[in-house]
Amino acid sequence: MYCARVALALSLTVPLLSGALCGDTAPRSQQELIHEQACVANQLKGDLDRAESNCELCLEFNERNSECLNSMGLVWFLRGDDARARQFFIRAIRENNDFGQARNNMGVIEFKNGNFAEASRFFESAIEVDPRYQDGRYNLALTNLRLGQLVMAKVPGGANVDDVAKAMEKADPYYAKAETHYRRMFELFPTHAPSYGDMGVIMMSRASATKTEDKRRVFIQDAEQYLVRCLEVDNVNHDCHGNLAHLYLVGGRFDESLFHFIQCLAQDKDDPICANELKQAYAGSQLKSEALRKYMDQLVANPGYAQGHYGFCLALFDKGLVDMAVTECENALKLDEGLCLAHYQLAKHYKSVLDKDLALANCRGLIRCANGRHESEVSDCKTIVQALEVQ
Repeated sequence: MYCARVALALSLTVPLLSGALCGDTAPRSQQELIHEQACVANQLKGDLDRAESNCELCLEFNERNSECLNSMGLVWFLRGDDARARQFFIRAIRENNDFGQARNNMGVIEFKNGNFAEASRFFESAIEVDPRYQDGRYNLALTNLRLGQLVMAKVPGGANVDDVAKAMEKADPYYAKAETHYRRMFELFPTHAPSYGDMGVIMMSRASATKTEDKRRVFIQDAEQYLVRCLEVDNVNHDCHGNLAHLYLVGGRFDESLFHFIQCLAQDKDDPICANELKQAYAGSQLKSEALRKYMDQLVANPGYAQGHYGFCLALFDKGLVDMAVTECENALKLDEGLCLAHYQLAKHYKSVLDKDLALANCRGLIRCANGRHESEVSDCKTIVQALEVQ
């Protein structure tokens, strides 16, 4: 079974400076608006005590202010008191029946407590109010993904393909509903990386349950495309690196798997799945040498080790895995700007692909940080700079 890595959006609303809310037609005083804004601003900063004080003042001026009721609900949600949060969200909805954020936040509470069917109803009502409401639509898709996963999770380990297929028949209506809303997310919010990642998870689950090799291959190809798209949008997305690494590992693509497990651990060095499966990927990888083994051991122990990323970069260039190599050299420089030779490797690459600006930037980066070292590489880069500057 493939495990989805999920995150739930919590809606924090920023009020407008003017305009009456539906259900509350009384004129809004300047003091009410000032404390409404202060409540939300402090909430966003994480200062819940000041947020609560300003929400209370806002509600003293107008006890029907749905923005302040919703914000009070968020204060108590963030403090871990779901019961009090729920009371304020319900009051906010009563004062403004078209308040999508408060409906979404009720759904968040139900999702948090595992009441996915009830959460789904709240998220549906949120996007009925506003079909472009990103948090509500994403949460609706995510809730249905989770409902499908719960069905599949009941399949015991080692179950035969028929039992897995039967479970998928029950899970797929949830996956189908999730897919509908993820596809709408693609149209409404084409750079929302988690939506592509979650679609990849659905395709991975379907691949695990299909009886025919042709269909399985199609689902795997679809999963890869969605996970790659996720990383095109957000190249440091921990979940998409982890799931894509797992997909490659299962498919025997060990070198690519190894790369993505390292990116996963670079974002969360304590991720137990990526740490364990990285070792499996390395065991099958062709990227082996005594020098590389040293760097890999260091990266497994410490994903933030810059020299390890640089060593991995060199190995990837050597194997012709250019895009991965570039990422690793860039990772090395992010961790340690003093790794001058990473600039050199990038400069050579960008010169070869005719990217003048990045070739110049990296050659100049090498020249700045070399301080008398790396004479041959610095000389080469000076020649590159002279040649490119006259173009």
